[in-house]
Amino acid sequence: MHYLSHETVDSKNGIIIDVAATAGNVNDSQPYIERLDYIEETIGLKIQAACADSGYDTNLINQQLSERNIDFYTPKRTEQKRGTTEFQRKDFQYDEKDDRFICPGGKTLPLHRLNRTINTVTKEYRCPKTECKDCPFRNRCIGEKGSDKRIPVNIFEVVVKKNHEKDGTETHAKVLLLRQIWSEGSFAAQKARHNLKFLYRRGLEAAEQQCLLSSTALNLKRMIKVMA
Repeated sequence: MHYLSHETVDSKNGIIIDVAATAGNVNDSQPYIERLDYIEETIGLKIQAACADSGYDTNLINQQLSERNIDFYTPKRTEQKRGTTEFQRKDFQYDEKDDRFICPGGKTLPLHRLNRTINTVTKEYRCPKTECKDCPFRNRCIGEKGSDKRIPVNIFEVVVKKNHEKDGTETHAKVLLLRQIWSEGSFAAQKARHNLKFLYRRGLEAAEQQCLLSSTALNLKRMIKVMA
């Protein structure tokens, strides 16, 4: 019942350099790489660094921006405990030679399958619960009535961790502040003064036209201010 306006803003003067509208059920991160490619190919602007909110902090985007040598900044990730049992992935030893995990009880979790989603590919390591029935660590690992023990490993996690090594640095804080000022500020200004709060015509094409007109109005103001 609504649309999303995806806008790319330069960090120096807040000029909106790209606008694309999608249906409201399209995930924020889905058109991200496509819009960056469009900017580089159409405008001829080589992007050196990009910043986005946590909704864009997907494994695939991290990987693809790394391949393009683009520094990527997003809000700091918070580590969340998975499951309700005591043992976590860090308690399992990874055997790189045989590509498997070894549990605290000595059982092995070989690679079972690959799980693919829109934003990532995950390697799943599994040990059947029948192997755990006499293990003294059973309750701490899978619980009394637990299922097969699974350890998911994202194939892009090395790149994601590398990107997030910048979290908390002075540059990271500065970039996030610029995004808050220009990106969030642009949407706030467009909603308040440039007809982006409601759409006046139906359809995706009409929605994109209104988003473009709203961005153009704001850009003209900012361009005049820069030239003054």
